[in-house]
Amino acid sequence: MDNPFARFAGTRTIQADLSLLEENYVPDSFPHRENQINEMVTILSSILRGSRPSNIIVYGKTGTGKTSTTKYVTKMLMEAANNVSVVYVNCEIYDSPYSILVAIANSAGEEKIPELGWPIDRIYRETLDRVERTGKFFIIILDEMDRLIKKSGGDSLYVLLKLMTDVDSVRVSMIGITNDTTVLENIDARIKSRLNQESIVFPPYNASEIKDIISSRLEKVLGSDVVDQTAINLCAAIGAQEHGDARKAIDLMRIAIEIAIRENRNKITENEIYEARERYEMNVIREAISTLPLHSKIVLLSAVVTQEIEPNSVITGEIYENYRRICDDLGFSPLSPRRISDLLTELADYGLLMMDDRNMGKYGRTRSFSMVHQAETIKKYLLEDENLSMFKSSKMPKQTRFDT
Repeated sequence: MDNPFARFAGTRTIQADLSLLEENYVPDSFPHRENQINEMVTILSSILRGSRPSNIIVYGKTGTGKTSTTKYVTKMLMEAANNVSVVYVNCEIYDSPYSILVAIANSAGEEKIPELGWPIDRIYRETLDRVERTGKFFIIILDEMDRLIKKSGGDSLYVLLKLMTDVDSVRVSMIGITNDTTVLENIDARIKSRLNQESIVFPPYNASEIKDIISSRLEKVLGSDVVDQTAINLCAAIGAQEHGDARKAIDLMRIAIEIAIRENRNKITENEIYEARERYEMNVIREAISTLPLHSKIVLLSAVVTQEIEPNSVITGEIYENYRRICDDLGFSPLSPRRISDLLTELADYGLLMMDDRNMGKYGRTRSFSMVHQAETIKKYLLEDENLSMFKSSKMPKQTRFDT
């Protein structure tokens, strides 16, 4: 058998450095974020005067440049002042006081601290000592800060605020990044009052702004005249539709360029953008549903219908009764209740249903279910199966339970 990679060997018509379009790349220019950069620089400039800056909370929807702008500004700060250390913490990974302290302590150098095993007071003292020995200003970036607060409440913020006040020879400040404007509403008032933060809002981009961002990125990625202006305009329009998400627009352009390179084409046009969008937005849920066995589809359809009829009674017994009616309506022989119970468990394991045990009082215990995704969307995908396409939910009777 010939090597399947052979057809991709050799020189391609388009040469491009696609690493410049990856999510973790931090550019050196940020069109339409000059105001936010200036605000952040102004706050952090107190370090150049030897003073601890205010804490900063950065708000904005996905793809509005919050993280990359923050990384850029703090990188510039480290170039301007050699006594600054920046610790980036992704709160989807580091979501507890212990793990955050470990990240800070290990960034200060010296021997690595284990990620588990130390008492919290020991790791706190070690972090404090290490930070003080550096003699530097520390900026702690908490990306996805809302995840941290949802997981540990205000505990992690309290530990950080305590660290800020306990250090003697250095100054510690925090930059929190979040897309949740209500993130601070549910934390303890005492913690909130000690935050002493200034807020910076990153508004969504419009289509014109996203077009400028894409054009700016492409200058270093490709030679001139390789990407049609219509392709850039289309990418920008798609990103603007997604709440001003420049990240999605850039990802679409990256995939479009990859398609052109693989196919050895000499230009990126609207066609490549449409191909990229199809691949980018390939509906995993639709694919998962379309490959289900027939009776699994009918059980899932029954769960959707049961929720439509009686949202508070999506339980195994009701789902089975509606499943049996759907089978009768469409001319299929129903499976046993035990087998349907197994199929419901499989659908939950597959991520299409959410399962929970419920105490029904005098009726004993049963399992309840709810849709993980929008019920109407799931129903639409199910009815694309020609075996189910003739189903009419209007025929389904409303269930009634009588208390005795």
